[in-house]
Amino acid sequence: MSSRTLERIREAVPIAVDPRIQARRDEVDRQRHRRRRTWLIGGAVALAVAATAWFVTHSPLLDVDHVVAVPTTHVTEQQLLDAAGVRPGDHLVDVDPGAVRNRLLALPWVGDATVGVDWWGTVTLAATERTPVAAIADGAGAFVLADASGRALTTLGVGADLGAAIIVDGIAAVAPGEQFGPGLDAPLEVIGALTPGLRTRVISVVPGPDGAIDLHVYPQGSVELCQPERLAAKVRTLQTVFADVDDTGLKILNVCDPDNVRIIR
Repeated sequence: MSSRTLERIREAVPIAVDPRIQARRDEVDRQRHRRRRTWLIGGAVALAVAATAWFVTHSPLLDVDHVVAVPTTHVTEQQLLDAAGVRPGDHLVDVDPGAVRNRLLALPWVGDATVGVDWWGTVTLAATERTPVAAIADGAGAFVLADASGRALTTLGVGADLGAAIIVDGIAAVAPGEQFGPGLDAPLEVIGALTPGLRTRVISVVPGPDGAIDLHVYPQGSVELCQPERLAAKVRTLQTVFADVDDTGLKILNVCDPDNVRIIR
């Protein structure tokens, strides 16, 4: 009998299968279908949840309704709004308070900033100003104000009131918002060490090429501090001299050694 004939006989005669094996096969098929159905249902639910969340967070119900900016003396409401970059109609979920705060801090006068977001639709912007302590001549008769960190705040025109800022000569001016760099560090250190009373006597701080510092004072004369070392002792000596010594006709007051003062008239 040929092999083809045997194959036809096998196809024609059903092969008996053990009922237990068939039952197991049927159970495996049912489990496969259940898993597939579970996956399909789970995927559909996840898509529905994601779509619902996107719709809710990006619906007009959670839009920015108001942006409130609190102006300061030198920073206007519009400057805060423009720097923040948040507008009514923006999605609240897309407002990043940290990123908005960093944009506000880039404004020259802003030393610190807070950004409040409430889910009723209001974004609040507030800033704390830097305090000018130095006025750097720009070479054209104007001055650039700087704070204690050496950040340029603004440029004041010729003849403008410098307020409490002390003039610093011999430093190249930079644009508002930029840092002056290490050349201004020593003058700022000296200015920071001065008492309120001494500040009223100092006209300008002049750094020398060797790092020495001179002060031009009212009503006349200059103070030689030399290197900005032992500043606390030098400041105490200056206070004593200006309080107890007649400085009429003063030309030079040398306090490089605060324990050995020299006065030249």
